[in-house]
Amino acid sequence: MLGRLLTLLAAQAVAASALAQGYEDRYGRAADVTLESLSLSPEFYNDKPIRISGRLEMPTLNVYVLSEGVTASLLVVPVPEVSSAFLVDANRYLGRRVELVGLFEQSRSFQAGVGGRVIGRLLFWDFIGPPEEYDGKVKAVDVSLESLVTAPGQRDGQMVRVTGQFRGRNLYRDLPSSSQRGSDDWVVKDDAFAVWVSGKRPQGDGFRLDPGLKRDTGKWLEVTGRLETRRGVTYLKAVAVRLASAPVRADAEVDPAPPPPERPEHPPVVVFSLPLDGEEIPTSTLFRVQFSKDMDEGSFRGRVVIRYAGPRRAGDRAFDGVRLDYDGGLRALTVDPGDVLRPGRVVQLMLLEGIRDVKGLALERRAGVSTGDEEVVDLLRFQVSRELALN
Repeated sequence: MLGRLLTLLAAQAVAASALAQGYEDRYGRAADVTLESLSLSPEFYNDKPIRISGRLEMPTLNVYVLSEGVTASLLVVPVPEVSSAFLVDANRYLGRRVELVGLFEQSRSFQAGVGGRVIGRLLFWDFIGPPEEYDGKVKAVDVSLESLVTAPGQRDGQMVRVTGQFRGRNLYRDLPSSSQRGSDDWVVKDDAFAVWVSGKRPQGDGFRLDPGLKRDTGKWLEVTGRLETRRGVTYLKAVAVRLASAPVRADAEVDPAPPPPERPEHPPVVVFSLPLDGEEIPTSTLFRVQFSKDMDEGSFRGRVVIRYAGPRRAGDRAFDGVRLDYDGGLRALTVDPGDVLRPGRVVQLMLLEGIRDVKGLALERRAGVSTGDEEVVDLLRFQVSRELALN
Protein backbone atom coordinates (compact mmCIF):
# COMPACT_ATOMS: atom_id res chain seq x y z
CA MET A 1 0.00 0.00 0.00
CA LEU A 2 2.77 2.44 0.97
CA GLY A 3 4.70 1.57 -2.17
CA ARG A 4 1.69 2.34 -4.39
CA LEU A 5 1.19 5.65 -2.57
CA LEU A 6 4.80 6.68 -3.14
CA THR A 7 4.52 5.74 -6.82
CA LEU A 8 1.36 7.82 -7.18
CA LEU A 9 2.94 10.82 -5.45
CA ALA A 10 5.99 10.57 -7.68
CA ALA A 11 3.84 10.42 -10.83
CA GLN A 12 1.82 13.45 -9.72
CA ALA A 13 4.99 15.43 -8.96
CA VAL A 14 6.47 14.66 -12.39
CA ALA A 15 3.23 15.71 -14.13
CA ALA A 16 3.02 18.96 -12.12
CA SER A 17 6.66 19.75 -12.89
CA ALA A 18 6.15 19.27 -16.64
CA LEU A 19 3.01 21.44 -16.59
CA ALA A 20 4.74 24.30 -14.74
CA GLN A 21 7.69 24.17 -17.12
CA GLY A 22 5.32 24.44 -20.09
CA TYR A 23 3.67 27.59 -18.73
CA GLU A 24 7.07 29.06 -17.83
CA ASP A 25 8.21 28.48 -21.41
CA ARG A 26 5.10 30.32 -22.62
CA TYR A 27 5.02 33.30 -20.24
CA GLY A 28 8.52 33.50 -18.75
CA ARG A 29 9.84 33.29 -15.21
CA ALA A 30 7.44 34.39 -12.47
CA ALA A 31 8.32 37.45 -10.38
CA ASP A 32 7.99 37.25 -6.58
CA VAL A 33 5.48 39.79 -5.30
CA THR A 34 3.54 40.37 -2.09
CA LEU A 35 -0.20 40.93 -2.11
CA GLU A 36 0.26 44.36 -0.56
CA SER A 37 2.74 45.47 -3.25
CA LEU A 38 0.46 44.07 -5.96
CA SER A 39 -2.49 46.07 -4.62
CA LEU A 40 -0.42 49.29 -4.67
CA SER A 41 0.92 48.95 -8.22
CA PRO A 42 -1.07 46.30 -10.14
CA GLU A 43 -0.17 47.89 -13.47
CA PHE A 44 3.46 46.77 -13.00
CA TYR A 45 2.40 43.12 -13.18
CA ASN A 46 -0.59 43.16 -15.52
CA ASP A 47 -0.47 40.21 -17.99
CA LYS A 48 2.74 38.93 -16.38
CA PRO A 49 3.53 35.73 -14.45
CA ILE A 50 3.89 36.19 -10.69
CA ARG A 51 4.54 34.07 -7.59
CA ILE A 52 2.44 35.18 -4.62
CA SER A 53 1.36 33.86 -1.24
CA GLY A 54 -1.48 34.67 1.12
CA ARG A 55 -4.39 33.29 3.11
CA LEU A 56 -6.85 31.29 1.00
CA GLU A 57 -10.50 32.27 1.51
CA MET A 58 -13.81 31.23 -0.11
CA PRO A 59 -16.19 34.21 0.28
CA THR A 60 -18.88 32.60 -1.87
CA LEU A 61 -19.44 29.09 -3.17
CA ASN A 62 -16.63 27.90 -5.46
CA VAL A 63 -14.99 31.34 -5.54
CA TYR A 64 -11.50 31.53 -4.03
CA VAL A 65 -9.46 34.62 -3.16
CA LEU A 66 -6.12 35.40 -1.54
CA SER A 67 -6.05 37.92 1.29
CA GLU A 68 -3.38 39.15 3.70
CA GLY A 69 -4.83 41.70 6.06
CA VAL A 70 -5.11 44.37 3.36
CA THR A 71 -8.19 46.06 1.96
CA ALA A 72 -7.75 44.36 -1.42
CA SER A 73 -8.13 40.71 -2.40
CA LEU A 74 -6.96 38.67 -5.38
CA LEU A 75 -9.35 36.33 -7.19
CA VAL A 76 -7.57 33.03 -7.91
CA VAL A 77 -8.64 30.54 -10.58
CA PRO A 78 -6.80 27.28 -11.45
CA VAL A 79 -6.08 26.38 -15.06
CA PRO A 80 -8.01 23.29 -16.21
CA GLU A 81 -4.98 21.01 -15.86
CA VAL A 82 -4.69 21.59 -12.09
CA SER A 83 -8.33 22.37 -11.26
CA SER A 84 -9.20 18.87 -10.03
CA ALA A 85 -6.08 18.54 -7.88
CA PHE A 86 -6.59 21.99 -6.36
CA LEU A 87 -10.27 21.46 -5.53
CA VAL A 88 -9.45 18.19 -3.74
CA ASP A 89 -7.19 20.07 -1.28
CA ALA A 90 -8.77 23.56 -1.29
CA ASN A 91 -11.11 22.99 1.67
CA ARG A 92 -8.16 21.86 3.81
CA TYR A 93 -6.25 24.98 2.80
CA LEU A 94 -9.00 27.50 3.71
CA GLY A 95 -7.80 30.07 6.21
CA ARG A 96 -4.20 28.91 5.78
CA ARG A 97 -1.27 30.28 3.79
CA VAL A 98 -0.70 28.99 0.24
CA GLU A 99 1.66 29.94 -2.56
CA LEU A 100 0.46 30.25 -6.18
CA VAL A 101 2.17 30.82 -9.53
CA GLY A 102 0.18 32.11 -12.46
CA LEU A 103 -0.68 34.94 -14.84
CA PHE A 104 -1.99 38.13 -13.24
CA GLU A 105 -4.74 40.11 -14.94
CA GLN A 106 -5.61 43.51 -13.53
CA SER A 107 -9.30 44.33 -13.55
CA ARG A 108 -11.81 46.44 -11.69
CA SER A 109 -14.75 44.31 -12.76
CA PHE A 110 -14.11 41.12 -10.78
CA GLN A 111 -16.49 40.81 -7.84
CA ALA A 112 -16.08 38.06 -5.26
CA GLY A 113 -18.48 39.24 -2.58
CA VAL A 114 -15.81 40.21 -0.07
CA GLY A 115 -14.95 43.45 1.67
CA GLY A 116 -12.49 45.70 -0.06
CA ARG A 117 -11.41 45.94 -3.69
CA VAL A 118 -10.71 42.89 -5.86
CA ILE A 119 -7.55 44.01 -7.66
CA GLY A 120 -7.59 41.33 -10.34
CA ARG A 121 -7.45 37.66 -11.17
CA LEU A 122 -4.64 35.13 -11.01
CA LEU A 123 -4.96 32.24 -13.44
CA PHE A 124 -2.58 29.83 -11.71
CA TRP A 125 -0.92 26.61 -12.87
CA ASP A 126 1.20 25.82 -9.81
CA PHE A 127 0.21 25.81 -6.15
CA ILE A 128 1.99 24.92 -2.93
CA GLY A 129 -0.13 24.23 0.12
CA PRO A 130 0.63 25.16 3.72
CA PRO A 131 3.84 23.74 5.23
CA GLU A 132 3.53 20.00 5.63
CA GLU A 133 3.12 18.81 9.19
CA TYR A 134 5.60 15.97 9.34
CA ASP A 135 4.52 13.38 11.90
CA GLY A 136 7.03 10.72 10.93
CA LYS A 137 4.36 8.33 9.61
CA VAL A 138 5.80 8.58 6.10
CA LYS A 139 9.31 7.25 6.52
CA ALA A 140 12.01 9.43 5.00
CA VAL A 141 14.59 7.63 2.88
CA ASP A 142 18.26 8.53 3.46
CA VAL A 143 19.81 9.49 0.14
CA SER A 144 22.92 11.32 -1.01
CA LEU A 145 22.85 14.58 -2.91
CA GLU A 146 24.94 12.90 -5.58
CA SER A 147 22.25 10.28 -6.23
CA LEU A 148 19.59 12.98 -6.56
CA VAL A 149 21.53 15.27 -8.87
CA THR A 150 22.89 12.53 -11.14
CA ALA A 151 19.44 10.91 -11.55
CA PRO A 152 17.06 13.90 -11.60
CA GLY A 153 13.37 13.15 -11.23
CA GLN A 154 13.63 9.52 -10.18
CA ARG A 155 12.57 10.21 -6.59
CA ASP A 156 10.17 13.12 -7.22
CA GLY A 157 7.31 13.14 -4.72
CA GLN A 158 9.17 11.00 -2.18
CA MET A 159 10.08 12.02 1.36
CA VAL A 160 13.88 11.92 1.66
CA ARG A 161 16.59 12.95 4.10
CA VAL A 162 19.87 14.45 2.85
CA THR A 163 23.00 15.88 4.43
CA GLY A 164 24.88 18.80 2.94
CA GLN A 165 26.75 22.00 3.62
CA PHE A 166 24.75 25.20 3.97
CA ARG A 167 25.59 27.52 1.04
CA GLY A 168 23.21 30.38 1.79
CA ARG A 169 21.02 31.93 -0.87
CA ASN A 170 23.21 30.49 -3.65
CA LEU A 171 26.05 32.75 -2.49
CA TYR A 172 28.68 30.69 -4.33
CA ARG A 173 26.68 30.24 -7.56
CA ASP A 174 26.42 26.49 -7.04
CA LEU A 175 23.18 26.52 -9.07
CA PRO A 176 21.99 28.73 -11.94
CA SER A 177 20.58 31.92 -10.42
CA SER A 178 17.62 31.70 -12.79
CA SER A 179 16.60 28.37 -11.20
CA GLN A 180 15.73 29.97 -7.84
CA ARG A 181 11.94 29.70 -7.46
CA GLY A 182 11.31 31.73 -4.30
CA SER A 183 13.16 34.57 -2.61
CA ASP A 184 13.51 32.52 0.61
CA ASP A 185 15.04 29.45 -1.08
CA TRP A 186 18.55 28.39 -0.05
CA VAL A 187 21.13 25.79 -1.08
CA VAL A 188 22.80 22.72 0.42
CA LYS A 189 25.74 21.08 -1.28
CA ASP A 190 27.93 18.01 -0.88
CA ASP A 191 31.04 17.82 -3.04
CA ALA A 192 29.92 19.02 -6.50
CA PHE A 193 26.21 18.26 -5.99
CA ALA A 194 23.76 20.97 -4.88
CA VAL A 195 19.97 21.30 -4.49
CA TRP A 196 17.55 24.09 -3.62
CA VAL A 197 15.70 23.97 -0.28
CA SER A 198 12.37 25.69 0.35
CA GLY A 199 9.57 25.60 2.92
CA LYS A 200 11.79 25.90 6.02
CA ARG A 201 14.31 28.46 7.15
CA PRO A 202 17.85 27.25 7.95
CA GLN A 203 17.26 27.27 11.70
CA GLY A 204 16.32 24.94 14.55
CA ASP A 205 17.23 24.01 18.09
CA GLY A 206 20.33 26.01 19.03
CA PHE A 207 21.09 27.46 15.58
CA ARG A 208 19.87 30.14 13.20
CA LEU A 209 21.70 30.70 9.90
CA ASP A 210 21.40 33.73 7.66
CA PRO A 211 21.09 32.85 3.94
CA GLY A 212 22.60 36.21 3.01
CA LEU A 213 25.85 35.90 5.01
CA LYS A 214 28.86 33.96 3.78
CA ARG A 215 30.18 33.66 7.33
CA ASP A 216 27.19 31.40 8.15
CA THR A 217 27.93 29.02 5.28
CA GLY A 218 29.85 25.78 5.62
CA LYS A 219 27.70 24.34 8.43
CA TRP A 220 26.47 20.81 7.82
CA LEU A 221 22.71 20.37 7.87
CA GLU A 222 20.35 17.41 7.70
CA VAL A 223 17.24 18.29 5.67
CA THR A 224 14.09 16.17 5.40
CA GLY A 225 11.53 16.96 2.72
CA ARG A 226 9.76 16.06 -0.52
CA LEU A 227 11.53 16.15 -3.86
CA GLU A 228 10.65 17.88 -7.09
CA THR A 229 12.68 18.33 -10.27
CA ARG A 230 12.33 21.09 -12.84
CA ARG A 231 14.54 21.53 -15.89
CA GLY A 232 16.99 19.06 -14.39
CA VAL A 233 17.33 21.08 -11.15
CA THR A 234 16.39 19.39 -7.87
CA TYR A 235 14.21 21.15 -5.27
CA LEU A 236 13.57 19.90 -1.74
CA LYS A 237 10.46 21.17 0.07
CA ALA A 238 11.72 20.83 3.64
CA VAL A 239 9.66 19.67 6.61
CA ALA A 240 12.57 19.45 9.07
CA VAL A 241 16.06 20.97 9.34
CA ARG A 242 18.71 20.22 11.96
CA LEU A 243 22.46 20.49 12.43
CA ALA A 244 24.52 17.50 11.33
CA SER A 245 28.10 16.29 11.34
CA ALA A 246 30.25 16.21 8.26
CA PRO A 247 30.17 12.77 6.61
CA VAL A 248 33.26 10.63 7.01
CA ARG A 249 34.84 9.63 3.71
CA ALA A 250 37.77 7.37 3.24
CA ASP A 251 39.12 9.50 0.40
CA ALA A 252 38.42 12.85 1.99
CA GLU A 253 41.03 15.53 1.44
CA VAL A 254 42.89 16.84 4.46
CA ASP A 255 42.26 20.45 3.47
CA PRO A 256 38.93 21.18 1.78
CA ALA A 257 39.06 23.41 -1.25
CA PRO A 258 38.41 27.09 -0.45
CA PRO A 259 35.17 28.59 -1.70
CA PRO A 260 35.38 30.25 -5.11
CA PRO A 261 36.11 33.97 -5.11
CA GLU A 262 33.15 36.30 -5.07
CA ARG A 263 32.01 37.49 -8.44
CA PRO A 264 32.10 41.25 -9.00
CA GLU A 265 28.88 43.07 -8.26
CA HIS A 266 26.97 44.46 -11.23
CA PRO A 267 25.84 48.10 -11.02
CA PRO A 268 22.12 48.91 -10.93
CA VAL A 269 20.24 49.77 -14.12
CA VAL A 270 16.75 50.97 -15.02
CA VAL A 271 14.73 47.90 -16.03
CA PHE A 272 11.25 49.31 -16.52
CA SER A 273 9.28 52.55 -16.60
CA LEU A 274 5.61 53.38 -16.50
CA PRO A 275 4.60 55.04 -18.79
CA LEU A 276 7.01 53.40 -21.24
CA ASP A 277 9.88 55.41 -22.67
CA GLY A 278 8.59 57.32 -25.72
CA GLU A 279 4.90 56.79 -24.88
CA GLU A 280 2.23 59.47 -25.29
CA ILE A 281 0.97 60.59 -21.89
CA PRO A 282 -1.87 62.73 -20.49
CA THR A 283 -1.17 66.14 -18.99
CA SER A 284 -1.59 64.72 -15.46
CA THR A 285 0.88 61.87 -15.13
CA LEU A 286 2.92 60.17 -12.42
CA PHE A 287 6.13 58.48 -13.57
CA ARG A 288 7.38 55.19 -12.11
CA VAL A 289 10.90 53.88 -12.69
CA GLN A 290 11.92 50.38 -11.58
CA PHE A 291 15.56 49.42 -10.91
CA SER A 292 17.44 46.12 -10.97
CA LYS A 293 18.87 46.59 -7.45
CA ASP A 294 17.73 47.85 -4.05
CA MET A 295 18.47 51.56 -4.25
CA ASP A 296 19.71 54.09 -1.69
CA GLU A 297 16.64 56.31 -1.33
CA GLY A 298 18.68 59.30 -0.17
CA SER A 299 20.75 59.30 -3.35
CA PHE A 300 17.74 60.36 -5.43
CA ARG A 301 17.52 63.79 -3.77
CA GLY A 302 18.53 66.51 -6.20
CA ARG A 303 19.38 63.96 -8.89
CA VAL A 304 15.98 63.41 -10.55
CA VAL A 305 15.10 66.21 -12.98
CA ILE A 306 12.06 66.86 -15.18
CA ARG A 307 12.17 69.42 -18.01
CA TYR A 308 10.67 70.18 -21.39
CA ALA A 309 12.81 69.31 -24.40
CA GLY A 310 14.00 72.08 -26.65
CA PRO A 311 14.22 75.85 -26.12
CA ARG A 312 12.24 77.43 -23.30
CA ARG A 313 8.87 78.76 -24.42
CA ALA A 314 6.60 81.47 -23.05
CA GLY A 315 4.54 80.10 -20.19
CA ASP A 316 7.00 77.29 -19.32
CA ARG A 317 7.38 76.82 -15.57
CA ALA A 318 10.28 75.13 -13.82
CA PHE A 319 9.41 71.79 -12.21
CA ASP A 320 10.47 72.92 -8.76
CA GLY A 321 7.69 71.01 -6.97
CA VAL A 322 8.82 67.52 -7.98
CA ARG A 323 7.99 64.90 -5.34
CA LEU A 324 9.74 61.52 -5.05
CA ASP A 325 8.51 58.34 -3.36
CA TYR A 326 10.68 55.19 -3.34
CA ASP A 327 9.16 51.71 -2.73
CA GLY A 328 11.97 49.41 -1.59
CA GLY A 329 9.84 46.27 -2.02
CA LEU A 330 9.24 47.01 -5.69
CA ARG A 331 12.58 48.79 -6.22
CA ALA A 332 10.45 51.47 -7.85
CA LEU A 333 10.67 55.26 -7.74
CA THR A 334 7.48 57.29 -8.24
CA VAL A 335 8.06 60.80 -9.61
CA ASP A 336 5.27 63.36 -9.27
CA PRO A 337 6.03 66.41 -11.49
CA GLY A 338 4.03 68.64 -9.14
CA ASP A 339 2.54 70.47 -12.11
CA VAL A 340 0.21 69.89 -15.06
CA LEU A 341 2.22 69.10 -18.19
CA ARG A 342 1.84 71.32 -21.22
CA PRO A 343 -0.04 69.67 -24.15
CA GLY A 344 1.99 68.77 -27.20
CA ARG A 345 5.40 69.09 -25.50
CA VAL A 346 8.11 66.46 -25.06
CA VAL A 347 8.99 65.88 -21.41
CA GLN A 348 12.36 64.52 -20.33
CA LEU A 349 12.90 62.60 -17.08
CA MET A 350 16.63 62.64 -16.29
CA LEU A 351 18.56 60.59 -13.73
CA LEU A 352 21.85 62.23 -12.79
CA GLU A 353 25.23 60.99 -11.56
CA GLY A 354 25.31 60.10 -7.87
CA ILE A 355 22.28 57.81 -7.78
CA ARG A 356 23.42 54.51 -6.27
CA ASP A 357 22.21 51.24 -4.80
CA VAL A 358 22.33 50.25 -1.12
CA LYS A 359 25.82 48.79 -1.63
CA GLY A 360 27.15 52.07 -3.01
CA LEU A 361 27.33 51.05 -6.68
CA ALA A 362 26.50 53.92 -9.04
CA LEU A 363 23.61 53.72 -11.50
CA GLU A 364 25.01 52.49 -14.82
CA ARG A 365 24.93 54.92 -17.72
CA ARG A 366 22.50 53.77 -20.39
CA ALA A 367 24.09 53.27 -23.80
CA GLY A 368 23.17 55.92 -26.32
CA VAL A 369 22.14 58.57 -23.78
CA SER A 370 23.17 61.95 -25.16
CA THR A 371 21.95 65.31 -23.83
CA GLY A 372 25.15 67.31 -23.88
CA ASP A 373 25.21 66.99 -20.10
CA GLU A 374 27.70 64.45 -18.78
CA GLU A 375 25.86 64.29 -15.45
CA VAL A 376 22.88 62.55 -17.09
CA VAL A 377 23.25 58.76 -16.84
CA ASP A 378 19.73 57.82 -17.98
CA LEU A 379 17.06 59.70 -19.88
CA LEU A 380 13.38 58.90 -20.55
CA ARG A 381 11.28 60.91 -23.02
CA PHE A 382 7.49 61.23 -23.16
CA GLN A 383 5.15 62.97 -25.60
CA VAL A 384 2.39 64.92 -23.83
CA SER A 385 -1.01 64.52 -25.49
CA ARG A 386 -2.38 67.57 -27.25
CA GLU A 387 -5.78 66.93 -25.67
CA LEU A 388 -6.26 68.78 -22.40
CA ALA A 389 -6.91 66.61 -19.35
CA LEU A 390 -10.52 66.68 -18.16
CA ASN A 391 -10.85 67.47 -14.46
